[in-house]
Amino acid sequence: MTERAPSLLDLDGVGPARVQALARLGVDDLRDLLLLLPRALESTGARVAIGDLADHVGASVRVVGTVARRSFRRFGKRSQLTVRVTDDTGSVDLVYYNQSWQRERFADDQEVEVWGRPQRSQRGLVFLSPRVGTDDSPLPPAGGWRSLYPQTDGLGAELVRKLVAQALRDHGATLDEPLPADFLDEHGMLPLDEVPAALLEPRDPTHFTRARRRALFSDLAAAHARAAERSRAGRGGGARRCAVDDDELARVEALFPFEWTGAQRRVVGELRADLASDRPMRRLLQGDVGSGKTAVGVCAALVAAAAGGQTAFLAPTELLAEQHAESLAPIFAAAGRRVALLTGSTPSRDRRRVLREVKSGAVDLLVGTHALFHPDVVFRDLALVTIDEQHRFGVAQREKLLDKRAAAHLLLMTATPIPRTLAHTLYGELEVSLLDERPPGRGPRTTRWLRDRDAERLPEFLAERLDAGDRVYWVSPRIGDEEARGAEQAFERWSSSDLARHGVELVHGRLDAAERAKRLARFRDGDARVLVATTVIEVGVDVPSATVMVVEDADRLGLAQLHQLRGRVGRGAAPSWCLFFGKPAAAERLELLEQCDDGFALAEADLARRGMGELGGLRQSGESAGFEDDLDLVVAARDLFARNPEVVAALARAGGGPRAPRNTLHVP
Repeated sequence: MTERAPSLLDLDGVGPARVQALARLGVDDLRDLLLLLPRALESTGARVAIGDLADHVGASVRVVGTVARRSFRRFGKRSQLTVRVTDDTGSVDLVYYNQSWQRERFADDQEVEVWGRPQRSQRGLVFLSPRVGTDDSPLPPAGGWRSLYPQTDGLGAELVRKLVAQALRDHGATLDEPLPADFLDEHGMLPLDEVPAALLEPRDPTHFTRARRRALFSDLAAAHARAAERSRAGRGGGARRCAVDDDELARVEALFPFEWTGAQRRVVGELRADLASDRPMRRLLQGDVGSGKTAVGVCAALVAAAAGGQTAFLAPTELLAEQHAESLAPIFAAAGRRVALLTGSTPSRDRRRVLREVKSGAVDLLVGTHALFHPDVVFRDLALVTIDEQHRFGVAQREKLLDKRAAAHLLLMTATPIPRTLAHTLYGELEVSLLDERPPGRGPRTTRWLRDRDAERLPEFLAERLDAGDRVYWVSPRIGDEEARGAEQAFERWSSSDLARHGVELVHGRLDAAERAKRLARFRDGDARVLVATTVIEVGVDVPSATVMVVEDADRLGLAQLHQLRGRVGRGAAPSWCLFFGKPAAAERLELLEQCDDGFALAEADLARRGMGELGGLRQSGESAGFEDDLDLVVAARDLFARNPEVVAALARAGGGPRAPRNTLHVP
């Protein structure tokens, strides 16, 4: 009997649910886990005296002291634990909100080591939710460096770190380096077999950066190899010719209840020409938030349907897939065509029916999430693959859909703009189209970073807008639990406020599809005029009467994600406002958002500010060590492929490198 290859399920504490959670981080196997890019690198902190903390506000530091006093109080469902720690030079308070279990960790006269970032407050310097070392759970050594890993619903950052450490211990010897040593040295990269340990526990930022560059390079090289394979396949033709005459195209465009912009008509013309060829279309459609990309993509799907072909339409979240299916069904029905939805939450009975109808050709447009990758999804005649928000998917995921039919036309759409010249560098095998017009009739949109006394005036402003009949989004990056402030806690605050009379709904990723749809419908219909949500509403939610968005903890989100969220307001003729709460550490990007409302201008500024981010088909969100450093990797991958394609092909067969997390990557 052939021995089974090790898998994620061999890790302690990992079952099917956690495998799914890891998949949300782009981790599909042990190799992905070993090469998962941390979201940040932090100093483990030098030890300082409590009396010297004023010189280290905001820095990662350690103090050792004795517990002098403890206090705990509740206010409603919330709580606050305050622990005073002293040494010979002074005292400092440790403050924990909604973490009642922390009371058991402290005793009077106990000596503790505290690690965190001191902050100024009305009571003086405090540590907010610091880590505390004990004999049973000591802190990592002071004066070193520690990687912080991404997290997702049901999978905390510390657990991800433990899983990476276990994978390294048990399976770290499985990585072989196909690249020559002199090439690695020339480009500042560690050998692949040293990368997982250096990502997990780097000696210093340089060691970490060398590991990160090698991990990124795997994906870049694999992208070049796959691009070459697709290009060769495309030259051989084999795509369905989806040609329509002018009258048919006019009928398709007339199905949409708006006037097309000049940019939309231009791009539709480009797609029409591509689809009429037997050479597979490979096109990247860039458009700012609200520019009408989805309508253009759907128009292409209707053209394919008119020629007898089917379209697979991939969305990054169930919420967006559900909304696409709901909004597109009437348009397709008017054309005598059918739309179906397939997600991970589709009930088994409905799933079997959808699969039968797709295979028979009864469904013209299949909208879905990662569920479309499953081998059971078989099309009768797949003509077009459209990937919405393509920056949320990796190269390997794109390939899974093209495996349904290698010669299918491919349209990638993104609202995370990158400069055109850079797009051609990264996506050399793609033609690039640009939507650079906003639809007419959109009102002005104001963006503000709330600071000083702005927060005190916010309730009055929100009451004024709600009384006027407008609708409000309140967004928190986290769902929330006993330990963390999040959307659930914000919903409780709203529900107990005077403004609750306007109706408040809560939406996040843990809700089942039916309940989520019901709550969104109440908000869309005006039965509830406040929607408290996580970033699950980042894309696809279209409520023109929503004029205000408030984002708390905006410093936890990247520039592109904040711009995406901002795109949920300003979709009607009335003025709108996007208001951010964020720490001063995020001042640069929050001020940039205040000054600029154009996604392409933001992309140029962000590129100059933080470098390339994630490359080679990865999500464009990470913060890099610098533009020049990452661009040289793109060029190096291209040149290596030109000189030595068999080495690059080996990288492609190995599955490339990590699908990096969406979180901002910070290298000090």
